[in-house]
Amino acid sequence: MPATVLVVHYDEIALKGGNRPWFEARLRENLALALKAIPGAKVRRERGRIVATLEGAPAEAVEEACGRVSRTPGVAWFAAAVEVPREMDAIEREVLARATAERGSFAVGTRRADKTFPLNSMEVNRRVGAAVVAATGRKVDLTTPDEVYGIEIARERAFVLGPKRRGAGGLPIGTAGRVVALISGGIDSPVAAWRMMKRGCRVLGVHFFNNAAGGEAVVEKLDLLGEALARWQGAFTLRVVPFERLQRAIVAAVPADHRMLVYRRTMLRLADRIRMKEKGKALVTGDSVGQVASQTLENLGCVYGAVPGPVLAPLCGASKVEIVEEARRVGTFEASVLPHQDCCSFLIAPHPETRGVRSEVEAMEKAVAWGTLLEEAIQGTEVRRYPAA
Repeated sequence: MPATVLVVHYDEIALKGGNRPWFEARLRENLALALKAIPGAKVRRERGRIVATLEGAPAEAVEEACGRVSRTPGVAWFAAAVEVPREMDAIEREVLARATAERGSFAVGTRRADKTFPLNSMEVNRRVGAAVVAATGRKVDLTTPDEVYGIEIARERAFVLGPKRRGAGGLPIGTAGRVVALISGGIDSPVAAWRMMKRGCRVLGVHFFNNAAGGEAVVEKLDLLGEALARWQGAFTLRVVPFERLQRAIVAAVPADHRMLVYRRTMLRLADRIRMKEKGKALVTGDSVGQVASQTLENLGCVYGAVPGPVLAPLCGASKVEIVEEARRVGTFEASVLPHQDCCSFLIAPHPETRGVRSEVEAMEKAVAWGTLLEEAIQGTEVRRYPAA
């Protein structure tokens, strides 16, 4: 019985030139970690692909492995497959085993990575297609077939592929450095963190917590979000920073229409201290330009000016509809829409400032009795860890 395998393909990595082997190695390592819980799983690199062998795995284990591979950044697409000898008779037998059990039109698509194979891709397609027609009477449809029988011919073996499945795309985690993402508990910020995972970043989360504004309901929501993000990154750490005393100091000194700006500038300063301690390269926010009052270009410039940068906003050009669609894909949407009082909504004006001026906000901040509040918030931070699922 041939071993069941998952044939994994990437796209962006192929453009990395001389660095391509390094990116491939990182993806292989990440896939090996993702499949560690699957008994007998082994992952190897081949030219142009990565192959995960699932020796004797039952159907449910194969499906679990597929789910884990689909959530591994760097994977463009993959397919469950059967590995066969690099011989036409063996390839035909395996395709026919599938084709005789299925109905409808079909097409054959061959990828010949090893050009020393005696037949080219079109010749393989014609020969296998003719065998399927002769055995089943099914029709060939090269435009919109009901089934596509994929064949990949490598240097030492061949693969007959099942249906293609979508991967996360992007670059392997660990290839772009570490970032600190501000996680609010809403829909946007977890999606922003996920987008940075897909750009090769290892993401550490930070949440600013006002117990008077949320309590245990917020903590439960954060746990659900952390668990969802860990399914993509492999593990996720969230730092929960107490913010209530800082907010009350800001409320005592800053007009209500400017409090949101000062809240957010203070959060960025605290997050930047965590970033420096964790050797992160950037901060990440869930801002989308113009979505709410605090996200006008003037206000974003005012807020981001609180830290030396860089501050990345991967959703800056995305609509709410796009963000919601991605939140559903990531698995954070249901948790994000659970009711809770946002920390940033604590005692602000019904109509907050939309065109903040940095110099004016900095003058307001000088009136705040900061004392040791920033240091106390850092010292009071709770670390919550979510292991790989």
